[in-house]
Amino acid sequence: MSNSSSTVNEAAAPASAIIVGAGILGAATALFLAREGVAVRIVERQHAGWGASGRNAGYISMITRSGGPQLELANLSRSLYSQLAEELDDFEFQPNGALVYYYEEQLPLIEGFVKKRQEDGLPMEIVSGDRARELCPLLPEDVVGGIHSKSDCYLHPGKLVDALMNAAIKLGAELIDADVTELVVEDGRCVGVRTARTDIRADVVAVTAGSWTAAILEKAGLPFNVLHMRMQMAETAPIEERFNVAAYGPSLFHEYAFVRELPGYDDDIVLHPLQHIMPEVGLLELICQRADGRLWLGCPIEFVDGPDASPDPTVAGMAQTFGVLGDHVPALQHIPVERTWGGIAPQTGDGLPVMSDVPSVPGLFVGSGHAYGATVGPGSARVLADIILGRVPGLDASPFRYDRPAITEGMARSVSLG
Repeated sequence: MSNSSSTVNEAAAPASAIIVGAGILGAATALFLAREGVAVRIVERQHAGWGASGRNAGYISMITRSGGPQLELANLSRSLYSQLAEELDDFEFQPNGALVYYYEEQLPLIEGFVKKRQEDGLPMEIVSGDRARELCPLLPEDVVGGIHSKSDCYLHPGKLVDALMNAAIKLGAELIDADVTELVVEDGRCVGVRTARTDIRADVVAVTAGSWTAAILEKAGLPFNVLHMRMQMAETAPIEERFNVAAYGPSLFHEYAFVRELPGYDDDIVLHPLQHIMPEVGLLELICQRADGRLWLGCPIEFVDGPDASPDPTVAGMAQTFGVLGDHVPALQHIPVERTWGGIAPQTGDGLPVMSDVPSVPGLFVGSGHAYGATVGPGSARVLADIILGRVPGLDASPFRYDRPAITEGMARSVSLG
């Protein structure tokens, strides 16, 4: 297996490119390529941001990225977000950090968790219960403290995709409404895509189709092993209280393997009784506030059979969202719920996405497997665009190569959210 072939594309920069899928990664890759003078066409069968990119919570969750490649990619993306917030149309960028609120029973875990995260280079501090309530006035008096992770932020994912697409189109990128049925491969090289109406050709093709990437690649005989997760959200009516941090509850700790390995961790101190009743549902236990005062609540996660499973919220998912948050934060209990929704996101077996060429098919590139696409979308797009352009990316891209066992040889269910 060659690492170098999946880290740098040594061919000359292409004059034209097709991007399959107009989510955060596809739209940002299109923008970065268009800025370099590449003629870009983005092919999307629904509308920009239709999949998980437009349906997630919009959390830029630095606090949940494990040390190593995950965090390195998140750091790159976080730095790009600050630039994009100045350059693009408004996408409700809130760079004020995340607050993980906790109760007395979680105290044995907190100090070790914060020490670990500080050792990984994340700026964070433990704050008092009073300070936690200043940061998020919805929190009850029995919250004894919080972890303020200062590099976290959040945004409106749908507005982000629109802003990226608008910027790319202004530079000449073209958005094509079509369903890609297969890749066009001639003499071993990918030269375009086939739709129901016509073939579209270009120097290179990048598949950034989220959970639908596997179906496109497998039709060309290329394995792409991922799991699929239904991620669900709810939105309330506007409220008068205002806050601008991303808030997490203690259920968050259960969802990440590196946290479960820390001293002081115990399922019994972080899981709500409802989660013991419904063990097949994971919960990130989050609250954020939109610019119009509405709250977004979530985020229950359920593994599903494939990308075409219903994205609609389930009874179990909403029961945990409203039950756990309603218990932990009683101020939420009587706020009207205006809508719920869900989306299907891909999860790789090793928790790392793919941003890579496909060594066996020149001209073909892949950017997919992002279970946490909002967090690392711009960074992933920067890496993928650099590889397409024949440049060395700003971080070591070898952990994200396509030709690694977790992607090509099958996998067991991941034990940690990516």
